[in-house]
Amino acid sequence: MELIVQYLDDLEDLFYAFALKWERIRRALRFALFITTSISFQFLGIFLALSIPALAVATASLLLVGLLYRSVVYYGPASQIAA
Repeated sequence: MELIVQYLDDLEDLFYAFALKWERIRRALRFALFITTSISFQFLGIFLALSIPALAVATASLLLVGLLYRSVVYYGPASQIAA
């Protein structure tokens, strides 16, 4: 009986060791995807600025307004009063 319990314990250890390795691999793949996406967006922005400058300025303005809105909504005075 003890042999079966020992076998199941070893099997469980093997499963969790694989899960830990898989988590490292998954984290590395997510980071690589993030870097690839970031670089492609930067190249797309440069291409847009060189080909259609007016559209690039409009896009940058919209992104700036979005960032400013987010900073006011999430970190503004209302969030400090509620806390």
